[in-house]
Amino acid sequence: MDIPRLLTYCCKISPQKYEFTMKSYATLLCGALFCLGAIFATLPAIAQEAAATAPPGTTLLGNNLNWRGDVDGVIEVSLRHRSVRVNVISGRSLRHQHQDARVQGFLPARPVTVSLENVVGPGIVEIVQHPQEANDYTARVRITNSEPSRSEFRFTLRW
Repeated sequence: MDIPRLLTYCCKISPQKYEFTMKSYATLLCGALFCLGAIFATLPAIAQEAAATAPPGTTLLGNNLNWRGDVDGVIEVSLRHRSVRVNVISGRSLRHQHQDARVQGFLPARPVTVSLENVVGPGIVEIVQHPQEANDYTARVRITNSEPSRSEFRFTLRW
C-alpha cells in the first residue's frame, strides 16, 4: 500500500490535498487518549488482584525484599524502588559476599505500609522508616546483633 492511500485510510485526509481535517485528527487523538486512560486506570486494580491471590506466607510472590546477611553490630538496610543499600552504623563492615538481597516487584513512589516477615537472627530486626514523601519513598530496616560476633540474619520486607 502506498503512503497516500495509507494516510487516506488511517486519517481520512483528502488524497488530492494531503491535509488533515481537524475533526478526524481530534477524534483520533481523543480515542487514543481514552484507550491509554483506560489501560492506566486498570493497571493498579490488576496489580492488587495479583497480590491478593498470592497464598499467605509466600515470600517469593508479589512485592517484597528477601534479605540475608552476616551482621556484626548494627546496620540499616534501605530500599528505594528496586535499589537496596546497606549502611553500617556500628561494628565491622558488611562485605558483598556476606549478603544477598532479592527484590520482587518494586517499592512504589507513594506512601505504603511495609511489614517484616520470616525474621531470623539473634537480635532485633525492626522497621525504622516507612516510605513517604519526606524520605523520598525509602523503607529502612535496622538490624541489631546482640551476639559478640558476626551472625546471620534473614528477613522479608513486604509491601
